[in-house]
Amino acid sequence: MTVLRDINITLKDHILPKIPEFESDSKSIVFDSPAEINPSGNMLSIFLYQIVENGFLRNINHEPIGTTQLKHPPLAIDLYFIFTVYGKNRETELLIIERLMQLFHDTSVLKGDILRGELSTTGNDEIKIIPNNLTFEEINKLWERFPNKPYKLSASYIISPVRIPSAKAPETITRVIERDINLYRKEV
Repeated sequence: MTVLRDINITLKDHILPKIPEFESDSKSIVFDSPAEINPSGNMLSIFLYQIVENGFLRNINHEPIGTTQLKHPPLAIDLYFIFTVYGKNRETELLIIERLMQLFHDTSVLKGDILRGELSTTGNDEIKIIPNNLTFEEINKLWERFPNKPYKLSASYIISPVRIPSAKAPETITRVIERDINLYRKEV
């Protein structure tokens, strides 16, 4: 399974045609850390900086498979991305980040034809794009991870929930198919 890779491909395929400042080739959007980027032209770095298990979906019930098996619940995670814009000039960077934020506002749920790879077949029918409004201190701490790189215009989003199917084999179970009720009359 390639759920995380399919998320990246989905994001790239969703963003690239909607921002005309990017060339139509795939080199305009990269998944590298801002510390590793040497920009050439207009670019967008989509950097996954944190993966957190989704506590709300931790206790999902097993899913029945027919009448004799139960499928183990998936691992549900939240992906924290920072989207960093590189442009030929500051005005272009502002335009690109505005278009990106507008796109995520207009399409706040990734579903249907937008999803790539095996996302739909792995239980990821709908994935939300949630703004992650970092404080000034959080932004500074994040950019401290990229030594010798000046701060660049960025936006942070959480992609959630992302489900990774369990690798455990389904459990075999015995279901109650028929009830046998015996009534006894108590003698008084």
